[in-house]
Amino acid sequence: MSTIPIVVRHAGKKYEVLVDLDEPGEVFKYQLFSLTGVDPDRQKILVKGGQLKDDADMKALGLKPNQALMMLGTAGELPKEPPVKTKFVEDMTDQQLALATKSPIGLQNLGNTCYLNSTLQCLRVMPELGDELNLYAPATESMNGLSNSQLTKGLRDLYREMKLQTSAYYPMDFLQRLRLVFPQFAEQSEGRYKQQDAEEAFSQILAVVNASLKSSRPDAPSFVEKYMTGRYTTEMKCLESADEPIKKSIEPFSKLDCHITGETNFLQDGLLKSLTENIEKHSDVLGRDANFQLSKKIDRLPKYLTVHFMRFYWRRDTRKKSKILRKVTFPFELDVTDLCSDELKAKLVPVRDKVRELRKAKEEKVRAAKRARTALSDDTSAATPSAGPTADAEIARLEGEVSAAVDPDLKLDEGGNSTGLYELIGIISHQGKSADSGHYQFWRKQEPAEATEVPAGGRATAVGTVSQKEEPKWWRFNDDKVSVVEQSKIETMAGGGESDSALILLYRGIGF
Repeated sequence: MSTIPIVVRHAGKKYEVLVDLDEPGEVFKYQLFSLTGVDPDRQKILVKGGQLKDDADMKALGLKPNQALMMLGTAGELPKEPPVKTKFVEDMTDQQLALATKSPIGLQNLGNTCYLNSTLQCLRVMPELGDELNLYAPATESMNGLSNSQLTKGLRDLYREMKLQTSAYYPMDFLQRLRLVFPQFAEQSEGRYKQQDAEEAFSQILAVVNASLKSSRPDAPSFVEKYMTGRYTTEMKCLESADEPIKKSIEPFSKLDCHITGETNFLQDGLLKSLTENIEKHSDVLGRDANFQLSKKIDRLPKYLTVHFMRFYWRRDTRKKSKILRKVTFPFELDVTDLCSDELKAKLVPVRDKVRELRKAKEEKVRAAKRARTALSDDTSAATPSAGPTADAEIARLEGEVSAAVDPDLKLDEGGNSTGLYELIGIISHQGKSADSGHYQFWRKQEPAEATEVPAGGRATAVGTVSQKEEPKWWRFNDDKVSVVEQSKIETMAGGGESDSALILLYRGIGF
């Protein structure tokens, strides 16, 4: 890395900056953004030959140590507190309330905080988390000492306030709390805050929330334990001695890892490989280190299943987390029964098969109604199509069979999944080739009652309920910008390049 110190003059002040000559002009502008508060798009930096461009080669500028540059531009367009006073739900008109509930809001980027914005939007997808946070009351309001509880309180307050706004929210309070609890998220490089790993933020925030909610309600499982935590049965077998006893245990998990190798093409491939691992450990029988095989099977499925693509790895030569760009496709509907123990699989398969029959019957009813409406429009003298009593009876019968097929133990597990089927509802994506750079976004599947269209430069307007026959649309959360995309856009996130690729998948159990 080739860096030199220079001086930047702006608005009567001098800023000493270390410039990395190997990086383009855009990186330098973001350094000045952290120091001056002037958005890179509003900066006019005077260099030899005119204004500095984003793709400028810093080496070609001929900069010398301690050279002075002039920057023009104001911070008037920086993220700021909403100019309009917050409207509470009870004070809103019907139109304002509809806008607030149907069109979700974004989060302002506070300088390389897209990793946090995407994480916060992802966690917000689960309504049960918001419900439990609303019941949370920390022991004290002090910011000193009780950092974990204060971070959970900050998350609770952030989600409460987001519900009361119709414009992008400014998450400075939560960001400050996060950096107090986890100083690594406050790391700076050359005058600006560093980009961070969204998966690390996701895991750390959930761990703190889990601990805080457990301590506040010790008589009940926390949201994380109840709705997001699965369970493995594990076996540790020595590969070099049949006399070594096989050790079995129970192990909780909060996410499934998808390992990516040169042979991984599908999500299921990576998940299956993650359930078997060869390790070296001491053998009591052999009296030395030996090769063991650790095998896992899922023994409990949570309602919300998190899948992590293991795309980042540490490169010693560049001293950075580099990215595996291989394309790995993932399904919108995930069947995990093959990952489960024989005992759990025997309970899930009958329910899964009946649920598929039930869903097929419901889809056929929709198709039949559509055909009837088409026939009616072609023949105005025809009678009004019936509501389909035969189809309704078939659906009612299948619903009864599904309910009867559920194992009694799984019925008692309120936060579990009794079908083995999941639908994809959220994605945290990463664009770029390194965890220390690039850009994170969040993508969320629209619920049927949320069907919206967003004009190019305006707000979302409701267009009615999505038909079960239609392909669902998705919300795209690009920091403060929220838009609607087709599901075909989500299909492109399998990877294969530096464009948006899925890093974290959030699945929700399919019920009946």
